[in-house]
Amino acid sequence: MSDPAVLVGSGPAGHARPWPVVLVHGTRTSHSQWDPQVPALRAAGHHVIAPDLPGHGARRGEPFTLEAAQAVIEGAARSAHEATALPVHLVGSSLGGMLAIRSAARLNAADRADAGTDRAGASPVLGSLVACGAAVQPTPLTARLYARLITATDLLPAMRRGSEAFPFTCLLGRDGARAYLRGGRADIDVVAPAFAAVASLDLRGELSRIPAPVTFLHGRFEQLRLHERSFTAAAPQGRLELLPYGNHMMNLVRAERFTPDLLRVLARAERPTSPGTTSDRHWP
Repeated sequence: MSDPAVLVGSGPAGHARPWPVVLVHGTRTSHSQWDPQVPALRAAGHHVIAPDLPGHGARRGEPFTLEAAQAVIEGAARSAHEATALPVHLVGSSLGGMLAIRSAARLNAADRADAGTDRAGASPVLGSLVACGAAVQPTPLTARLYARLITATDLLPAMRRGSEAFPFTCLLGRDGARAYLRGGRADIDVVAPAFAAVASLDLRGELSRIPAPVTFLHGRFEQLRLHERSFTAAAPQGRLELLPYGNHMMNLVRAERFTPDLLRVLARAERPTSPGTTSDRHWP
């Protein structure tokens, strides 16, 4: 039986294939966070894999460690690459975006190491990186404070139950809440080690080692965009794109607008471009 946390789609026969996509979810949700985007990505011809991070979804019983999380993301990217022989788009939200930054740098390092082997001339594993709500460099202190804040929200019985009712429907809308919760809600114990893991990273340093296109795709009211400009500048092909709508969970609360924007960003990354940092603002 196939892994229930992996969603796969293939391109239409006889057409040039878009690059495959690996979708990495945020804290306490699962692969189902991307339910609103997967059908459109598949319809556009993308091969799609959406894994569960350790401690989440189908891996809820596994302890969260940085090494285990990287193994999941990079394993999914290599599987997508092997299935298509094409470079892979890594797309991450929040925690998943921060982890995807590190995985992108590690995949690029592996591609460079392969250049002198029998894989020389093969397409690279990494094609591009899209990070949503992941432009903050946590410190050990801010990671602990944020973990305590998230833990405090679980004192509310409605939050603790994680049912498709208030406050989730209020925050995410009915469809967004259903997608956020469909794969299960991770235990609160996963929050502290997950935030400690990303606080141990030098995200700007990782970005500097990613030669592929990197896009920070943020909504107007995104909360975790404090360092978006320095993060964008750190990437050789960094791009900051500010959208006129949405908050930290815009893929859920404004899926009807976010999904076409994501498809546009992925298509742009597949076109050859000259290196350089750019900033786009898409207001009405």
